Amino acid sequence: MDKANRSWTMGALLLLVVLAIALVAVAADSPERARLAKNSDVEITSPIVPNNWKFHKIGNLWNRVTNFSYMGDDAYENRTPSCDYPGGSGNSYLYRSTLWLTALVDGVPRSTQGDDKEFSPLDSVHLYIGPGTRSDQDTYTRYYDVKAPLASAHFPLGVEVVERTYAWSASWAGDFIIYEYTVKNVGIDTNNDGLPDTPRDLDKFYFTFRFDADVSKLPSWGAESRFCNIDDHVLSNAQPWDSWLKDFPNMANRPHTLTDADIDSCMIFMWDGDNPNYPADNGVPNDFGNPGPDGKLQTPGFIGIKVLKTEPYLKPSSFHQCQIYNDPATDLETWNKMINVHSYDGLLYSKNLPYPYDYRGILSFGPIEKFLAGDSFKVTAALSVGSDPDSGGVYSLMKLVQNMNVAQFIVDNDFNVSSEALAPGAPALRLEPIIVNSQVIGVKVIWDDAATAHKFFEGYKLWKASGKNAQGDYDWKPLGAGTYSLLPGGNWPPPPGDQAGTFAYSDYDIINGFDYIYSVQAYTPDISDPIPLGVIQSNILASAKTISPANPVASTLDHVKVVPNPYSGSARWNNSMPSDNNPWQHRLQFTNLPADATVKIFTLDGDFIDEVRASQTVRRTLDETFKGADSVAEWDLITRHNQEAAPGLYIYVVDSPSLGTKIGKFVIIQ
Repeated sequence: MDKANRSWTMGALLLLVVLAIALVAVAADSPERARLAKNSDVEITSPIVPNNWKFHKIGNLWNRVTNFSYMGDDAYENRTPSCDYPGGSGNSYLYRSTLWLTALVDGVPRSTQGDDKEFSPLDSVHLYIGPGTRSDQDTYTRYYDVKAPLASAHFPLGVEVVERTYAWSASWAGDFIIYEYTVKNVGIDTNNDGLPDTPRDLDKFYFTFRFDADVSKLPSWGAESRFCNIDDHVLSNAQPWDSWLKDFPNMANRPHTLTDADIDSCMIFMWDGDNPNYPADNGVPNDFGNPGPDGKLQTPGFIGIKVLKTEPYLKPSSFHQCQIYNDPATDLETWNKMINVHSYDGLLYSKNLPYPYDYRGILSFGPIEKFLAGDSFKVTAALSVGSDPDSGGVYSLMKLVQNMNVAQFIVDNDFNVSSEALAPGAPALRLEPIIVNSQVIGVKVIWDDAATAHKFFEGYKLWKASGKNAQGDYDWKPLGAGTYSLLPGGNWPPPPGDQAGTFAYSDYDIINGFDYIYSVQAYTPDISDPIPLGVIQSNILASAKTISPANPVASTLDHVKVVPNPYSGSARWNNSMPSDNNPWQHRLQFTNLPADATVKIFTLDGDFIDEVRASQTVRRTLDETFKGADSVAEWDLITRHNQEAAPGLYIYVVDSPSLGTKIGKFVIIQ
C-alpha cells in the first residue's frame, strides 16, 4: 500500500474513532441532554448542559442548589432536601422559589420566569470546600434565557445569571444560606446556535423573587396534604409588625423585640397558619403551627428571603400575592398585576380573619431604567428558616429576623467573618460498646479535646436521642449531667478518654437493638461584640453518631434469637416516619449470629420468603459511617417478591459455614 493510501486509511480510522467516541458520549449523556438534542431548534453544539444540582447539608438548613434558578426541590416523590429544617429532619419548608427577570422590549413587557423552565443551564453546579472559599461550603453555577427549549412560547431577554451560594455549619450561621446573583445583559441569538450574537438594550428592568413555600412537609405527609400548602400566609416586612400580628390569636399580644428598624421592604416570609376547615393532629380546632398528637408544634418556623445588598443599588419596588387560581398566565399579566404595580400587599381577610391559602409571594426590585447590552448587576440575598420549636409564632419570626441580621453582618463585612475565630468547631466523636462477659451493657462516648484550646471555649454539652420528635428533629435529651463547664461549679473536667487528648462518658441506659444517637457540642460564653450572637455552639449534627448496641459475634448458634418475637407493627424501634429518602418501616432482627451467617425465611408450607445476612441492616441514618452489627441480620418484612409479609408463623434457617445450621420460628402480628 502506497503512502497516500496508508494516510487515507489512517485518517479514515481516526475519523471513525472520533465518531465512535462522540456517539458513546451522546449515548451516555442524561435524558435531559437527549431531549435537547432531539429538539429541532437546538444544535448539538448548543452551550446548554443537562439539569444538575448539589446539596447544602452542613448547617441546620439543608437545601438543593440547581443550575436552572430553582431554590429547593418541588418533586412530589423522591424529594431531596428543600429547605429542610432542622437539617436531617426531612421537614421541608420550601416547595419552590425561582427568579423572575422582567423588562420592556420595544415597549412590550417580557418576563423570563424560572418556574416556566425559561432558564437553561450553561454549567453544572460546582461545590467547593476548604482553602479559598468564602464559607464552609460554596457553590457556583451559570444559566441563561437566550435559548429555552423546555419552555413554551418563550421570548428571551438575552440575560445570563451567575449564581453563587454560601453555607456554614456553625450554629451562629447555620440557619441561612446566602445566594449571590450576577445578572448580565449578554444579547440574543439570531442564528439559532444557542449563542448570543446580537446586543440589545432593555428598558425598565426588574429583578424578582417568586417565593412558594409550603410550610411545611413532614416526610410522612403527602405532597398535597392538608397540612402542607392550603393554610400558609405570606408577607413582606413592609408592614408594621403589630398591624397584622394582632390578627392571629397565636401571635397577638405576645412580647417581642421586633422594631421599626427591622422594617425595610427587602424581606419576604411565609408561615403556617390555621386552616379553619380542619383541626390539628391533637384535636384542637386551631392548627396554627400544626400541633402533633403530643401537642408539640410540627411546623413552628418562618421561612424567608431577604435581599441584603444590590450593586448598583436597586430599590425595593413591590410585593404582591397570588395563588394557583390567579397566577399570571402571560408576560403582560405579570407586568400589569405584579411588576408594574408599585405597592405592597397586606394580608387577605375573610370574616375579619386572615384568609389561609396556597400563596406565592412576588418581591421585586428596580427598575433599571436602561439595562445596556454588556452591563451587569449583582443581588445578594439570604434564604433562612427561623424556628422556636417550643413556642413558634412571633418567637420564630424573631429568630428569622435575627438570622437575617447575622447574614447582613457577613455581607456587610465582605464575608470576612471567620467561624473558627468566633467559636470552636464540633468535637470528633466515636462510640464504642461496653462489653462485660460477652454482653453489651452500655455505650462509651469518646470525643477529642481540641475545642478546649479555643479562646472562647466555655464547655461541652452532651446529648442523646433515641428517635425523632413531631418536627422531625432528633429528640435530643441531655446525656448524664448534660454539661461540663469551665465556670465555677461547672463539673469540669469531663472523665478522661482511652487516649491522651480525649474525654469520655459511659452510658448504661441502653437496650440492645435500639438505635441511639449521641452528640457533643462545644460552646462559648454569650458573645455580643461585634454583633449580638448569643451563646455559639457547634452544630449538633456535625458530631452526631449512631449506634445500635448488639452483642459480639457468636461462637455458637445456641443463643440465636429473633427480636421482637412475636413481632408487632407498632414496635417502638420501627420507623414511625418513613420517607422517600428513608423508606424502611419495619425491622425484625436475628441476633447473636456468627459473622458468616445467612438467614433464610420460610412459611409453614415451606415457601421461600427472603434471605438476609449478618451485618445487613434496613436502616439509613444521618451518620453515613453507620453499619449493621456483625452479629445481627435485619429483615424489613418485605418478601423477595416485594410484598409485605402477612401475619402468621414463619420458619427461619440460620446457615453458618463455620458453625453449622440452626432452625427456629417466629410470629408476625400486625
